[in-house]
Amino acid sequence: MSKKPSESYIIVGSGVFGTSTAYHLSREHRDVSVTLIDCSLSFPCPLAASYDENKVVRADYTSKFYCELAIEARKAWLNDPLYKTFYHQSGLVNMDDTGLGRKIIKNYEELQEPHECELFGPEEMRVRYDGLFADTQYAGVGAKDIFFNPISGWAEARLAVRAVIEEALKNGVKYVSGHVESLVFNNDGSCSGVKLRDAAKENILQADNVILCTGAGTAKLLADSAPTRRELQAEDRITAAAVVVGFFQLTPEKMQRFKDVPVFVHAIGDVRGEILPPTNDGLFKFCVDVSFKNTSLHLKSGEMISAPPDQPDQAQNDVSQTLQNECLRVVRGIFGKELANHKFDQFRICWDGFTPNQDFIISSHPKCGNLYIATGGSFHGWKFLPIIGEYVVDLLDGKLSEDLKQRWAWDRPQDGAAHETVIPRREMSDLYKASSAIS
Repeated sequence: MSKKPSESYIIVGSGVFGTSTAYHLSREHRDVSVTLIDCSLSFPCPLAASYDENKVVRADYTSKFYCELAIEARKAWLNDPLYKTFYHQSGLVNMDDTGLGRKIIKNYEELQEPHECELFGPEEMRVRYDGLFADTQYAGVGAKDIFFNPISGWAEARLAVRAVIEEALKNGVKYVSGHVESLVFNNDGSCSGVKLRDAAKENILQADNVILCTGAGTAKLLADSAPTRRELQAEDRITAAAVVVGFFQLTPEKMQRFKDVPVFVHAIGDVRGEILPPTNDGLFKFCVDVSFKNTSLHLKSGEMISAPPDQPDQAQNDVSQTLQNECLRVVRGIFGKELANHKFDQFRICWDGFTPNQDFIISSHPKCGNLYIATGGSFHGWKFLPIIGEYVVDLLDGKLSEDLKQRWAWDRPQDGAAHETVIPRREMSDLYKASSAIS
């Protein structure tokens, strides 16, 4: 058993929340021991939601709170040398029939944030971008239902997270490769560390504080760690949810045609998906914005828990025909004839920790001393990589404002919604049964 440092933190999970926390904690407190743990030898972990080619960076929220928070993050993407090399200001288009664009613009105006947003209709969209969106599905799209923000964009996800971890390591953070099997508790029930599965040497790591940045695995880890302690369980506070993404490689000719496309979100009718502009090497990504769960009975705790499949790679590339068809639906809905004959090169199921109102969880666990939770990205947390760790450190230092403590608390009202369009209402098992029926 390892010796417990006098002032120490273990961070479980090297996704956005864990990486940002490790980085900011190591900057703010140079004299403390910080250990970042994940199950892969390299970082970021391929199982994490943050392990991706690219992610959207936007402040275009109907929630004024997250709009303001994302404006803060966007400034870092634009100006901080650590982040700006990975940021691409491609612009963002969002087609929506709920008045979303007007609400976003109202937030910018009330926050007195300069913006260049526009609202227009299908006829204008058809002629922009050299006619790439001439054959988009516009049924039900009104004259002011298309929102455009030229200063939103995307970032190179995996590379950005890796760069931040590397900076954290320079600051003295230790990265440990290992699968956290369970938390370890003192006699008084407080958390004292973690137990690793199949560790090469010592399988218990101890610290004064343990921070769970475990996303989709949070509920299952708590249940595995203390199945008889009902007061520790996540219950409905956070669940594992997934979306499917598809990629294909553009030829040099197609790359020339598509290189300047914006992020495009189609939220009308049955399209329900988005595209991200191609990466520098021509990888084009499509995402279905309709999520699903994987719920089963956790035998030891008796809890019904959604968690990624219990396989080494979480069956990320085992994508049912039903889900593949949904990706095709997004392509056809956004590009129509422009990409009528394309075929995907690969698919991936992306899991994230999802909260009922899509507020993050940045909180101490009220029923377990020395245990903190910083997670719940809810498919909109990645863009906050540059700043979210600052708020976690504020919590640890007792400096987090009272309103943020309440908003991000473990126990809180679940009012409002920050990203409600992707609330999981389907079960993974049903999608795979449907595929079996098709085949």
